[in-house]
Amino acid sequence: MRLGELGRRLAVNRQMLALDPPGAERLSVAKAFASAVAGPRAHGYGAPRDLLLGVALRLADGTVVHGGGRVVKNVAGYDLPRLVAGSEGRLGSIERVCVRLHPVPAATCTVVAEPSDPLVLEPLAPACVEYAWPPGHMLVRFESPAAAGLAAEARALVGGEIVEDDEALWAEHREAAAGLHVHRVLPSAVPAAIDELRASGATRIVGRLARGTLHADVQQRGQTPMLRLERRVVEAFGG
Repeated sequence: MRLGELGRRLAVNRQMLALDPPGAERLSVAKAFASAVAGPRAHGYGAPRDLLLGVALRLADGTVVHGGGRVVKNVAGYDLPRLVAGSEGRLGSIERVCVRLHPVPAATCTVVAEPSDPLVLEPLAPACVEYAWPPGHMLVRFESPAAAGLAAEARALVGGEIVEDDEALWAEHREAAAGLHVHRVLPSAVPAAIDELRASGATRIVGRLARGTLHADVQQRGQTPMLRLERRVVEAFGG
């Protein structure tokens, strides 16, 4: 099943899987968890491994093994689901998953502002805190019945403007990350990583400000230029 189809079936009962990577209409549920791809909602709802409660995995010899369960509080045995998330199919083929769902938000509201320290927004519990360049702004989304009030508080902290009808804005932002190379750094190193990526020829940067995940495109393509870029980014942070 594709993520988009799953989302439509869940929406009938006002539920959602808070996994919103780019290309959700083309991406299968198994591939999404095997590759651990994530989108803007990872800030407020967690990474794919946090949404995976149970898994049925077919091993290379055809054996099917089961791990996890159907509830959030499940501590018995090895945590196979978290091990499988991001394994890229190296451990086996995902046959079936049990996932954690959330209610569809009653209201959403977004603040578009100049980039600033995302920690100042944490008391307001935003669902998404994103960076997008160009034009180089921060997107802060709230998903709750009090979204408008929280957005007003956020604007008082970081400035910017409020966008109430924000679905099209976020759909465009999610798809802007499609096909870009992923860089993972410490959250404290995000500003330096953005400067380094721009200096290295990046034409587009999208990412999670508070989680240290940046998707970037560079003018030079191919394995060797990308390895050089990775080395430069890592060395800039003392690694």
